[in-house]
Amino acid sequence: MGGELLHKKFKDLNILVTGVSSGIGYAVAKAYDERGANVFGEDINDIKNSKKLSGKFNFFNCEVQNYNKMKEIIKKIIKKNKRIDILINCAGIIDFKSIENSSIDFWKKIIDVNLTGTFISCKIIAPLMKKNKKGSIINVSSRAAKFGGFNETAYCASKFGVEGLSRSLYEECKKYNVVVNTITPGTPIKTSMSKKTYSKEKKKIWRDPQIITPAFLHLGIQSKNGINNKYVNAWDLSKRVKNKYIIT
Repeated sequence: MGGELLHKKFKDLNILVTGVSSGIGYAVAKAYDERGANVFGEDINDIKNSKKLSGKFNFFNCEVQNYNKMKEIIKKIIKKNKRIDILINCAGIIDFKSIENSSIDFWKKIIDVNLTGTFISCKIIAPLMKKNKKGSIINVSSRAAKFGGFNETAYCASKFGVEGLSRSLYEECKKYNVVVNTITPGTPIKTSMSKKTYSKEKKKIWRDPQIITPAFLHLGIQSKNGINNKYVNAWDLSKRVKNKYIIT
């Protein structure tokens, strides 16, 4: 399918992206917005580059782990646009502490944003997608979901949890034509989080988040017989499909 046809395929799709103020979330929202989708963004922080988004873009200031607020936001989207076609959970935080120095509050903060926040948006939206018998859910994961990291007990636990949540959600959704995948950047990406976590060596080779957006576009329009129930490397997939998503 050529880029122009795909561009038309995105038009009028309704997309909710969490963690949209910067980094991967912002880049993904912008990629869908540029292709004519109705993009709704959530974040506790304001968007710095909102002028680069179209007039169709809608922003909601909210904590992703706040169930009542998220339910209210999604209710507004459904009232206006009838459905949500694609949910992309990008909201996330990271911090490093040894287990003996990790307070309960520290643990809870990371789990609340990274895992509970993902659970809440899936809990509200997945039933709507099942009812419509169509939809795609993309939960941002990490290498930390596969391997432990030094002083990363809370963060790794949250991302292992996202993987478990997503695999189970797939089992619940598969007969309703709702696609569920997780995605990891697969290459050093320049974000506010990576500024804290990357070594000097990694910062020399990090890339703009825009470079992995083709993977998010591609996953968003998968059917149940396409890429489904996978842990996707965004960098690898983007290299394979990027030519399909060039706007001419």
